[in-house]
Parts: sequence; structure tokens; C-alpha cells
Amino acid sequence: MKIKNLFFMVMLCVTSVTAYTQTAETFRQPYPLGEKLSPNPNFTGEVWLAPLSERKELNVPMANVTFEPGCRNSWHSHKAGQLLIATAGIGYYQEKGQPARRLFPGDIVEIAPDVEHWHGAAPDSWFAHIAITTNPQNNAAVWLSPVSDEQYREATGESEDRYAETNKVLSVREQAIVAVASYTGKGDLEHLKPALTGALEVGMTINEINEVLIHAYAYCGFPRSLRAIQTFMQVVDERKANGINDVVGREVAEKNNNRSRYELGRDVLAEISGTPADTPKTGYAVFAPTIERFLKEHLFADLFERDLLSYRERELATVSILAGVGGVEPMFRSHATICLHLGVTAEQLSALLNIVEMNLGSTYSEPLRGVLNQITEKQ
Repeated sequence: MKIKNLFFMVMLCVTSVTAYTQTAETFRQPYPLGEKLSPNPNFTGEVWLAPLSERKELNVPMANVTFEPGCRNSWHSHKAGQLLIATAGIGYYQEKGQPARRLFPGDIVEIAPDVEHWHGAAPDSWFAHIAITTNPQNNAAVWLSPVSDEQYREATGESEDRYAETNKVLSVREQAIVAVASYTGKGDLEHLKPALTGALEVGMTINEINEVLIHAYAYCGFPRSLRAIQTFMQVVDERKANGINDVVGREVAEKNNNRSRYELGRDVLAEISGTPADTPKTGYAVFAPTIERFLKEHLFADLFERDLLSYRERELATVSILAGVGGVEPMFRSHATICLHLGVTAEQLSALLNIVEMNLGSTYSEPLRGVLNQITEKQ
């Protein structure tokens, strides 16, 4: 079955497109939202607080704090310190005189007594963290001045621009593909929306971006691919309502080929990997030959032969999707090796991981940097 027909049939099963607009109520996080604190003189923007610890005899007061995009608290300190555990979204923490630290779920911030600091959400993201009051018997917050808009822009801008110069080894189109693909792989629809807008604004057509999202289903599944496409539909509709008519672009060119789909896929894989087509089968290809046939016939024949994206762009998208999925280092190793064979440099793959780090956090990028280092050391 042609990939176009297959995808059309799946889309028929989707009865409606769910608008994806982030609110306090729809922001996904593991702890309760709690009560709204704002307006509050110690916060710029809207914030919610939910106490998490009930037993006072444990002497560990904890609360879940939720910030809307751009919200932050004022400069302040704690007489006996504080612990923060990021749980959802993207945020920032900055100590006086130090660069701001970008925070992702799982990050822990240890704040020493009397250190002046602020923390809050990224400009384009909701954020939640658990705040733990240490040494509560003699602790108290000392509130200072608000973090001005200029201070906030400078702090967050410096962090977001950390890799801007280094990442120029990738074209703006390639950077857009990496961002769209990695957010799709993770299933992060909140941040996928501006990434999709960015891809349109650097000149990608609707059909080319759709091709990245279609390609994703082979690596992160139909549900995430479909949700990404639904999100893209919303982006295009919103832009159209604002008078922006994005270029649809050409359709995939049909190819006449006398080879069977298996033979075509086998030959495509040989071309992009540099491994001869007649190399003896090993591993999963022997243990589960059906999946090997599916990979050749569908992935490398049906998908890779669609000409809206080059082989290079598909492989950049693939390693980015895998980075978003996480925990698939062996697959990343295989496709990073293919990237290198296709002429993508180690420096460009490092830039790809810079984008992953800035968008998803170091827990997604660092394991893959280790794999990339192992590959390049062997070359």
C-alpha cells in the first residue's frame, strides 16, 4: 500500500482536531495546580500554589508552584536556604551575578542560605517546580526588588543564545527540521507549535513540514505523529486567520521503479549506510525476519523514497526524533553513523544535540553526546 494511501486511511479515523492551547488547567504536570496567588507583589505574572506536605511533625514544608509563561518571582533570598525540583515545562533560575540556568523536569536546584536569586518560567513555556523549605525552624524569605523586564530578557536571552553561533554549521532549514522533529518525538505539543511556526518562517512549505511529521511515525508511532499533524493544522489555520497564507508546496513526485519494494528498500539502505546490500543478515534480521522485511519495504522504500526531503534531511529528522523519544541509544548510533556517511559532520551532529539540549534538556542530549563521541573516536 502506498504511504500516501495508508496515511489517508489513518487520518480518516481521526474524528476531530483538538485545538491545543495551553492554559493553567491544561498544563500537564504531576502535582495539583492549587490556588492562584496573583496578583502578588513578589511575582511578575500569574502564579499558583499547592501545598504538598500535610504532616507538620515531618518538618519539611513543600509546595508545588506553577508559573505562566514569562512569570517569575522577585529577587529574594532564604535565611536557611531552599531546594527546588523542576517537574514540568521549562523554567529558569538565576543567582545574583551569575548566568541564568535553564531548568527542565527532573532538575534540582540547591540554594544556599542568604543567596539572592529568582526563578520562574521561560518566556514561551509554562513551568512548575516543587519548592522545599529547608531548616524551617529558622528560615524565612527576604523579598527584594522585582526582576525587571530588561533583566529577565537579558538573562533568558543569554541562555537561549548559548549555542546560536555554534549552531550555524546547520542551515536554518536544518535547524527547523531538528526542532520540529525532536519536539514531535517527545510529544511536546506546547513547544512544537512555535517550532512549526519557525519552520514556516524560514521558508519550508506546508507539505515539507508535513513530510517531517509523517516521517516521525516510523520512529515514535502514529499517535505522536498524528497529534503533531493536528497541531500543525491548528498553526496553519491560526496563521491564515491572521492573513498569512503559507505556501503549500509541491506534492511528492511519483517514481516508476521495476524493483520490488523489498529490493528498493534494500538498495536505499545500502546507499545511505554504505553497507553492501548482500551483507549477511544478523541480529534482529535473523531473530525476527518479518520486522526486517517491514523495514526494507516500508521504511526505506515507501518513506525514504518520497522526494520532498533529501536523504540527509530525513536522517537529521530521524536522529532528532530518536533524541525526543529517549532511551534508544543503539538506534541513534546507527542513524548517526548513516548521517556521517551522508556527509553530515560530527560538528553538525553536535549542533543538532545543542538544539535538543536547549529544547528538551541535557537528560535527552548528554547520553547521545556520549554515543557520538564513541563513533567519532573510532573514525
